[in-house]
This record gives sequence, structure tokens and C-alpha cells, in this order.
Amino acid sequence: MPTRDQWLRLGLWGLLLTTANANRVAHGLPTTWVPHTLGNTLGLALPELVDAVDAALGRLAPGSPSLLALRAAVQEVTSEPRGWARTMAPVTLAYIVSHPRFNIYRGELGALRCLGFGLDSIPHSLTAAALTTLVYDGLTALHTHTPGEAAIAPLVEVGYRQRVGLAALILVGLTTFYEYSEYSIHQAELRATGGDESRINMMWDAEDTAKDVASNGLGWLAATLVHLTRTRRVVTMPGPVSA
Repeated sequence: MPTRDQWLRLGLWGLLLTTANANRVAHGLPTTWVPHTLGNTLGLALPELVDAVDAALGRLAPGSPSLLALRAAVQEVTSEPRGWARTMAPVTLAYIVSHPRFNIYRGELGALRCLGFGLDSIPHSLTAAALTTLVYDGLTALHTHTPGEAAIAPLVEVGYRQRVGLAALILVGLTTFYEYSEYSIHQAELRATGGDESRINMMWDAEDTAKDVASNGLGWLAATLVHLTRTRRVVTMPGPVSA
């Protein structure tokens, strides 16, 4: 019987497929809906894929302290009660809101602005916050479950101590990859349609890219402040008072 988290991910997958098909019908170009569908499908199924890889690695290196620590950390950030759906939801919803009936990236909704930011800043910030939180939670779980004798222990210790900078570096890398991919898809669709922007699916311009980067930065900042606040509360929490 599927868990609550699996049902949520199945629901997101259904909405993803509906949006992908609507964009396929509306635009006909596979350059946007195909990579988004494949990427989000793999992301939503990551816990099951990790279980399959874990089973194979467990047979190759049974009892490895490093593998056991990695396994425990992955289970902690993907299993109930935390679940994987809450991490993937902002990522998948960022594509779902490109459905032709309520596309926030173009048309009337795409033209709306508040302090210079459009509606697309919301999924960008939420996705950045979710991914940043995943980095913090993953490193914290790995730091907790890694014994001192594990081969990865020194690396885990450095990563945990520098987690704020590491999270920022990872987000910069992902943002660079995503924005370059958007630009490449935009150019490919323009070539395929003879430069007709009304027929393409992927919109891109330098100003929008700058706002995407700023939105991602705000998401990272929000997630970092929440993480540091929670960490400080745990560290300063008083212990039991003895009689």
C-alpha cells in the first residue's frame, strides 16, 4: 500500500503529465516539455531509485560504515514523516504553472509585477529554499549518522561545518546550469519557429535571468535563516534539571 508521501508524489506526477501534454499540444516543440517531464519524473521517483541502488551497493560492500551512514541519511530526508514530496513539490509545481490555461511565465499573468518581480519569482524562490533546506538537512543527517571510523568522516565534518557556503555553492551551480539550459532551449525553439516568439514554449531574456538569480538568492537566504535559527535553538536548549 503506498504511503502518504508516495500518494502525494503520484499526484504531482499526474499534474506534471497533464501539463506536459497540454504544452505539447499547444506548442508542438519537444525541447521544453520533454526534459522537464523526464527530469521531474526522475526526481519524484528518487527514493525508489535510491532504494534500488542501495540494494546493489549493499551486496557489493556489506557493512561499510560509509555506505550505512549514507543510507541512513538518505532515508532520513526521504522517508516519513519528512517525506520527499515536500522537497520535490516546489520543483514540479514550477513547471506545472506553465500550463497554457494559467501560464505565469507569459501573457497577462507573466506581465504582472510587484517591486519589479513577476509571479515566476515565487516558484524560483520556493524551489531554491527547498533545495537549500535539503542540503542542510542532508548534511545534518549525514553528520549525525557517520561514525568516526568511516572513510567519509573527515569530508562529512568539513561539509557540515561549511554547510552554509556549500549550500550557496551548490545553488549557484544549479542556477547556472538551469539558466543556461533555458537560454539554449529558447534559442533552439526560435530557430525551429523561424524566430516567432508566439509559437515557442520557453521564454528567456537577460532581465528575467537577473530576477531569477535574485529570487533564488532570496530563497537561499530564507532557508539559511530558518536553518540557523533552528540550529541555535537546539544548541541553546537547556538540559534536564537534576534534583
